[in-house]
Amino acid sequence: MNILEGNRKKMLLLFLCLLLIFAGCSQKGQKGEETAEERTQETEIEKESEKLAEGYREIYEAAAEEGTLDTLETKQQILSCLEKEGYAAVDREDQLDMVNSDKMEAFCLDAQAGKQAEVVLLSLIEEGGFVRYDLTAEDGKIQVHLSTLGWKNREPKVYYHHAFTAHSWKYTDRGYFFLEEYQPSGYDSAPGQIGFRVKPLDETCRELNRKYVCPVGYEGNNLLITDWSEQDYTGVDFYDLYEDLYYEKYGESVPYERGEGVEYQVPAQEIEDVLKDYFRISSEQIRANMVYDPQQQTYRYRPRGMNDGTLPYGPYPEVTGYEEQEDGTLKLYVEAVWERKMNDRVVSSELVVRLLADGSFQYVSNHVTSFDEALAFSWYEPRLTEEEWQYYYGDS
Repeated sequence: MNILEGNRKKMLLLFLCLLLIFAGCSQKGQKGEETAEERTQETEIEKESEKLAEGYREIYEAAAEEGTLDTLETKQQILSCLEKEGYAAVDREDQLDMVNSDKMEAFCLDAQAGKQAEVVLLSLIEEGGFVRYDLTAEDGKIQVHLSTLGWKNREPKVYYHHAFTAHSWKYTDRGYFFLEEYQPSGYDSAPGQIGFRVKPLDETCRELNRKYVCPVGYEGNNLLITDWSEQDYTGVDFYDLYEDLYYEKYGESVPYERGEGVEYQVPAQEIEDVLKDYFRISSEQIRANMVYDPQQQTYRYRPRGMNDGTLPYGPYPEVTGYEEQEDGTLKLYVEAVWERKMNDRVVSSELVVRLLADGSFQYVSNHVTSFDEALAFSWYEPRLTEEEWQYYYGDS
């Protein structure tokens, strides 16, 4: 698992925990107000969803036994089962094409036209479960009945219901359906926006994205939002990349505890070994872009703290095209999808990678071709300057 996928999984787990926490309160609060018709609808949804899960029980049990429930292979098998049942379904992490996407697209187009329409969308989540969206459109508005199914003691069970009118929604030209639930000012929890790719994406693009782009993504680094090349790395924050690529190389976080105002002297070879695996870069170039102590042969390393932490729920990358270059490198056309802003192209860039004979790769250059000026790169916070660091931590 790369660091981006790990963070997205953590956010999804947080969201599910919140659903569980508030499920009891929500359902208890609605008992007195709930009509017989609404309860009948919930019962029908529960029976139907649990029957659907029973339909892929063999897949679930085999994957649970092997510890492969959350692999793409297992999710694809589950999607194939749901496809045969006639449902529009997709994985929550947007790594697989939506099945029966024509039904979802027809719903979106009818809703845009102000027509009456309805559809059921299933979104696969952790451990073989799914979130179900019963969507009804009329006069341009969308009513949502959300329910969640999970497995407990090897039995499928719907454990949450929630109904609301979409505060806003959109279906984009690139084939994304975004949905927003209203949240009052000051609401401090998972964002109310969610997005699903409806139109299929080339499988090679998906594979290139997973292999070369997702290891860094957009969270906590500026690799994809800065113009740079092997001749000029100015502007690239190698401290952020050291953290991300250390995780990619070793499968664990850097061995230095985070803390407010902490500072480490990291042996030069440790940092250079990581960066030289992913860039054709000299020690001199690295030292020109990081704080190097020639006497100790170390790099100063200050983990991010409260004053330069990056925002959660930032965008994630999609490769939408690729081109083989004459010099053997590969140019990837990368788009940033930001669910929180209901925007499927916050920033576009051309990332060039070099494929090596041993199966590894190196980053060669990045060129930003467009970005939403209203949003800029507001999810990313540069690390503190020396002056700022001294202001916050100089006396500690």
